[in-house]
Amino acid sequence: MHSPHVYSKLITVLPEHIDELQHVNNVQYLHWMMESAAEHWQSRASENLMQQLVWVVKAHEINYLGAAKLGDQLLLTTYTGEYTGAGWWRHFSIRQNTGAQELVVAKTLFVLLNKASRKPQRIGTEVVQIFIDAG
Repeated sequence: MHSPHVYSKLITVLPEHIDELQHVNNVQYLHWMMESAAEHWQSRASENLMQQLVWVVKAHEINYLGAAKLGDQLLLTTYTGEYTGAGWWRHFSIRQNTGAQELVVAKTLFVLLNKASRKPQRIGTEVVQIFIDAG
């Protein structure tokens, strides 16, 4: 059985993440999600693939369920889900590190492009294998 490789990172909420309502700005959550997607790709893909391919965003679906405050420790997790052609949905969760409360649930549709032509490229087996763990 194969399952998606899950990428996780811990985040500490710093003063620059806080908005006028004294909680993490919604745009900051999106920034963390895009940063973690890039880190996941870079941690798994070969140099050759990273030189040939690039991911671009086509759509975001984000649900904000709670608010993080200054000093909170957050756990961000992401993994890839459904894909067809050149598009691949990536799922995100941001929760309090205690696991008690999920703050953000999101998914983003990424499209794989050939860097040279800047045209969509079908997601092949080599790319699929990057994000799959053998069970």
